[in-house]
Amino acid sequence: LAGVMQEVVDVAIAQGVPIARDFAADRLRFCDQLPETMTSSMHNDLERGNRLEVDGLCGDVIERGHAVGVPTPVNRAIYDILVLHAAGKGPV
Repeated sequence: LAGVMQEVVDVAIAQGVPIARDFAADRLRFCDQLPETMTSSMHNDLERGNRLEVDGLCGDVIERGHAVGVPTPVNRAIYDILVLHAAGKGPV
């Protein structure tokens, strides 16, 4: 999670977004306060067989990173794994 978030921050900074360099660390501290049972909406969608927002989330970070010369290997790994499930299971 730290790597994913830091890549987003690095890309944002490279694009000129006024964001604190420690934003990812701050959000991780926030996440530490969340219930252990909490999960992401994309995880919920994956479990339910719904379409995933992997293109709009990880895919967008990858494209933006490429455009500004910022490597995004963690987002790429997540994208490569989840894109196989992006369309969901469809009607059963």
